[in-house]
Amino acid sequence: MQTVLEDRIAERWDRAFQRGELLYIETEVAHIKEKEIEFQIRVAPSLAKKPTGNLGVKDEEQQKSKANPFLPYSQELFVQEHGKYNVLLNKFCVVPHHLVIATKEFEKQTDPLNPEDLECIWFCIMQIKSRPVLAFFNCGELSGGSQPHKHMQIIPLPSDVRFTPPINSCIYGSQEFKKPGEIFDIPELPYVHYISLLDPQRLSLGHGRHEEVSHYLNDVFHSLLDAMIESLHKQSSLISLNSLSYNVVMTSTWLMIVPRSKEKYENMSVNSLGYAGMLLTRSKEELELVKDAGVLNILESLAFSKQNVIMDESN
Repeated sequence: MQTVLEDRIAERWDRAFQRGELLYIETEVAHIKEKEIEFQIRVAPSLAKKPTGNLGVKDEEQQKSKANPFLPYSQELFVQEHGKYNVLLNKFCVVPHHLVIATKEFEKQTDPLNPEDLECIWFCIMQIKSRPVLAFFNCGELSGGSQPHKHMQIIPLPSDVRFTPPINSCIYGSQEFKKPGEIFDIPELPYVHYISLLDPQRLSLGHGRHEEVSHYLNDVFHSLLDAMIESLHKQSSLISLNSLSYNVVMTSTWLMIVPRSKEKYENMSVNSLGYAGMLLTRSKEELELVKDAGVLNILESLAFSKQNVIMDESN
């Protein structure tokens, strides 16, 4: 049985699609296996025409003045409110029921996640019960994001795939037992990243415990953020939170953060989904580029190579 939120998502998605208020782009999916990870590569030529914002603009007033799909948002894409957020349908989607969680008032996409952000993400994750979901956040001008207004995203995942998202095969495959809260990385992945398993007991959404959950998730997120900044600072003292770009990926059981050094591999932009094991290409030529270059090589080139960064031995 679907939840109220799932019913609203389905109803509004069907209506918006029928009225032409959202663009659902059908894709072909290719699979590339590297290091026992079966990466999913979608090909969506129509997305080549999707408009983009400019996260590199430094002046906040300039950011506000640019086309902002969240101020005002399209009423046809509105699902519901949750605190200081609007839960919306993604206007350009390659997966049906793709959600955007946007702040009602303008906040910068370069700001880190905070307890309220994380509580809203968790609320949506817990209210979508018919399928597994993945939440992600692109922070900074090199993260692969396209809008300067702060927003998080949630996509449903296939329920008939054993390892979904693909990165799960590494997190739960050959790893030795990890305790919730312990920061670790996956040896098979060549780029710097930090993962922590979530404690299901701390995340129990009993009556009156929403604040406790939000602070717990915030503690986990900031422990990963601090570990990332500390390791990168050892490489260069010029690296700071204000200038750092990174991707955040979250499921109901783990949270991961990946610092970014570049946005694009040649002309192909990669966002958080790439580090979950799901890349989006805009042409057959880009797909061939991925096959020739190798998925892990591309992801390493856009992040920070472990070979160049001193990792904290305690992780």
